[in-house]
Amino acid sequence: MRYFVIGEDGQKYGPADVATLNGWIAEQRLTPTQQLEEEASGVRMAASAVQGLNFPVQAAQNPYAGGQPYQSNYVRPGAVYGDDGSKDVTNAWLYVVAGFLCCVLFQIGAIQSANKAQAKGNPNAAAPKIVAIVLLCLQGIGTVIYAIAIAVSASGGLKH
Repeated sequence: MRYFVIGEDGQKYGPADVATLNGWIAEQRLTPTQQLEEEASGVRMAASAVQGLNFPVQAAQNPYAGGQPYQSNYVRPGAVYGDDGSKDVTNAWLYVVAGFLCCVLFQIGAIQSANKAQAKGNPNAAAPKIVAIVLLCLQGIGTVIYAIAIAVSASGGLKH
């Protein structure tokens, strides 16, 4: 079956078969709301009513948002939407452990990783940051006490 396309100017274009009309749809030259006229009968209808025409699926329109596409705030459980900072939290905890076992400077890396995770909105970033700060302070105090003890022993110890 063949159809004429009725343009906005009222002119008839065609006739064209369904395969040609689908090509025009792909080129965005034919929309679902445009009028088509059946060549044999002269019956007019919206292009979306013609069997075999393949229009792309449109986003659902939200009638309460002025015809804008509908957007949902629903978050699917387990869905991945981007970088939420989880890897940064893991890195922060690894730096905390390395700083505790090895070198105090790793605590600075833990704080930096926790800050990156917080900037990405991860609510779990506060814990490794607090632990790293506490350990950094304790290790700093321990270092000062150790230095004082070395100085005292080097000077001959405490005298009564």
